[in-house]
Amino acid sequence: MLDIHCHILPGVDDGSSSMDVSLEMAEILYKAGIRRIAASPHYGEGSAGDVPIELATQKRQELNASLVEAGIDIKILPNAEHHLRPSLFDRIDAGAVVPIGGEGKWLLVELPWQSIPNPEEIIFRIQMKGYRVILAHPERYKYIEPPMVERFVERGILMQLELGSFADLYGRRARKRAIRYADKGQCHVMATDLHFPKDAEKWIAKASKYVRKRYGDDGFMKVFSENPTLLTKNADHHDVMPLKR
Repeated sequence: MLDIHCHILPGVDDGSSSMDVSLEMAEILYKAGIRRIAASPHYGEGSAGDVPIELATQKRQELNASLVEAGIDIKILPNAEHHLRPSLFDRIDAGAVVPIGGEGKWLLVELPWQSIPNPEEIIFRIQMKGYRVILAHPERYKYIEPPMVERFVERGILMQLELGSFADLYGRRARKRAIRYADKGQCHVMATDLHFPKDAEKWIAKASKYVRKRYGDDGFMKVFSENPTLLTKNADHHDVMPLKR
């Protein structure tokens, strides 16, 4: 299994605060079946941090070495959670972005939490730059409604839902939206978006059980293994089939 949205790098953003915490998170994720993590430090002018690519690379290397030393069989891959701001386009033009897995054109993109005008057109601009977009946690944005998500998908934008949404981690509204999107074939990847280890083992187990029961073991593995792996191989969006009930 491959987790493409996880704030496990130590001491860089609002995720893990230290190497010890990162290793604790890794142990929890290993028990859940995850063997690769495309660590996604915040990148861009958002409130949760703006981690330079060089620093993320250094911390990823340090964490990989510590995982080997600790005997935890997880590999950390390159990635970033790209915060959508006008400055992101300057970084795109400069090639200063981090595709999922470190190669290809798939970018994990996060919208601002406060409403912005024309999010569809802004994301379409990223696609026009030659990149492919997977949108982080659409169920959690209060200004993103189901018809917009449908239009996103029609335009080739993939949806990454939070595993925790299926365990009420982000409230009832996010849970209802996550189930709606998954049921309607608008979920391509699930990820933990893990920031800290507290209670994580409990909610990951609860949410995983629910997803497996509702969508089957094959469905669970599609969104946590098959599809994330396709993104690291730069698959076309038509080849990344959504979850179906």
